[in-house]
Amino acid sequence: MTRLRLAFAGLGVLVAVLVAAPRSALAQAATQAAPATGFRAEFLADWDDFSKKLVSLAEAMPAEKFTWRPNPQVRSVSEIYMHIAGGNFSFPRAVGMPPPADVDFRGLDKITDKARVVEILKQSVEYVRQAVLKTPDADLDKPVKLFGADTTVRNVFYIIGTHQHEHFGLAIAYARANGVVPPWTAARQAQQHEHEQQKPKL
Repeated sequence: MTRLRLAFAGLGVLVAVLVAAPRSALAQAATQAAPATGFRAEFLADWDDFSKKLVSLAEAMPAEKFTWRPNPQVRSVSEIYMHIAGGNFSFPRAVGMPPPADVDFRGLDKITDKARVVEILKQSVEYVRQAVLKTPDADLDKPVKLFGADTTVRNVFYIIGTHQHEHFGLAIAYARANGVVPPWTAARQAQQHEHEQQKPKL
């Protein structure tokens, strides 16, 4: 397990450069019916909610802040999002779904344009979704290798989810540091304010 964690932590080195797959590549993936129960259904419910929040946060961040970083030793805003995208395109290899053939492994961490970053992010979260949809429930406990360590298909998806949540939390911290309120929080606050305004005055 330690070996797996070390390899997992080094994802940024292993998947240092990855440019987004064109939409045509994702469109070629066979669309499967979403499961109603079980691990995959639970994973997708969380994944879809997370993905909407992740993309909305990237969209809410000002374009000029995508190169911002709290200090020179850590990732910038765009690098965080591209690290997430890199994981989304890379981890599914372990379950037999490699990156699309037209993915170019050059310069992912150099992409700082907001529109491009958001586009790649959207493609990557959809790629994971397709990987889950294309995986039968019967294969979830199938043994596979991830960074040379023994694991299962189920655990690969679990790691994908935890990897995204870990860096999503950092993206939220970066947004807050730049005065950006996460859209879902802003929406909740607006609803609360509206509710308060509608209360009858005594």
